[in-house]
Amino acid sequence: MKTKNYLYILSIVLVGAILFQSCEKETSSLTDDEVAIAEDDALAESLFDDIFDVAIAAEQLIDGQIYGGTLKSSVVSDSCPNVTVDHPDSTYWPKVITIDYGDGCTGFYEQTRSGKIIIRVTGRYRVTGTSRTITLENYYINGIHVEGTKTVTNDGENDEGNICYSIELTGGKITTPDSIVITRESVRTREWVAGSDTWWNIWDDVYFITGQTTGTNFRGVGYSRTIIIPLEWAATCRFIKSGSIDIVVGENDPITLDFGDGECDNEATVSRNGETKTILLRYRHRNLN
Repeated sequence: MKTKNYLYILSIVLVGAILFQSCEKETSSLTDDEVAIAEDDALAESLFDDIFDVAIAAEQLIDGQIYGGTLKSSVVSDSCPNVTVDHPDSTYWPKVITIDYGDGCTGFYEQTRSGKIIIRVTGRYRVTGTSRTITLENYYINGIHVEGTKTVTNDGENDEGNICYSIELTGGKITTPDSIVITRESVRTREWVAGSDTWWNIWDDVYFITGQTTGTNFRGVGYSRTIIIPLEWAATCRFIKSGSIDIVVGENDPITLDFGDGECDNEATVSRNGETKTILLRYRHRNLN
């Protein structure tokens, strides 16, 4: 009788262990959908950062020309893109800078852009308290329609003496040529960690980015993302160089998107519970490559 009871209990323990291992394996497995979510998140990161980068580079260039006395006209260029300034002087604020790509032109890294990026600036980029509001008008990059408004505020220097900018994205949305829609709202901080003392050279600029994002993914499911290790953005690199993000979709365990350790390349990894897959970073949607 005791032997039968012992065998019965042992069988229950074994079945329970098998079920537990089975559930644990299912929880840790990365699905194709989850890898696609991480790829789309990295794409959205690239596209919205690209808009910020183009806008700030144009503003810094124009700022240098205004205060260097070389900006003599409201038109900075007469080729694609056509950049105009409504008040090309050193006294009148706010100014509105319009970057107009027209029906489309191909620029750095063979990215094709069309439409307009419009920047309303309340003061010089380095002055504490000034802000710039970046809006988009029928703006596309590589056939992807990008929408949203970015508000960038200079918060002054932090304890390390680096200038910090708070950045809020509202109404963020990307629509791919194959009708995939991803929405995005975020609150972030950019810390200018290198290049701020060489205002004439934007190519040595490096920022560390922190913050949170919410939105809906390509399945229409809500997600949240938190930057765990600050993202390293450098002007000389096409993509984020290092840092990591935790992405939570619904009630699922977080997925970690890791951009690496500082090497300038187009690779990142997606991982969860010890399982890791490599993805390629890009400015085009995964379904069109």
